[in-house]
Amino acid sequence: MALRLFKLSGYGISWKKRGNGAIMNRPKRIRKGATVLIADDDPMFCVMLKQFFSLNGYTVVTVEDGDQAVQACVQYQPEIALLDGDMPEMDGFTACGLIRDMVCGEDMPIFIVTALEGEGAVACAVDVQASSYITKPINWADFHNKLSCVMEI
Repeated sequence: MALRLFKLSGYGISWKKRGNGAIMNRPKRIRKGATVLIADDDPMFCVMLKQFFSLNGYTVVTVEDGDQAVQACVQYQPEIALLDGDMPEMDGFTACGLIRDMVCGEDMPIFIVTALEGEGAVACAVDVQASSYITKPINWADFHNKLSCVMEI
């Protein structure tokens, strides 16, 4: 059931575990001008994403690892985060779990964007309550569709 809920989350339905059950709710729509956090150790990928979001009217903060992503959440209070699953120091899955435990990250859409594939990686994303899971290389149409469910693009 959790995997089914996770797949739905890519289409604008988020969920989080409370006690023994999962509660589904629609996330608030993120407006232009909001802050987007991008955590990826690939500088070219960060530049691509930063340009995409900047051209669509968003403020972008980029960091290189999960530890910096957690710190950036405290400092910048982003409305959405995109985390690479495989980064040095701290991976995106661990960072996602830590951000979810913070007040500022409870309801934040968090996308795991990674080259890691397979059921194990998806299961990790579900366990840390990621909002969606996107594989690299990016299918830009799919990427746009998933993001447009939670933000103005």
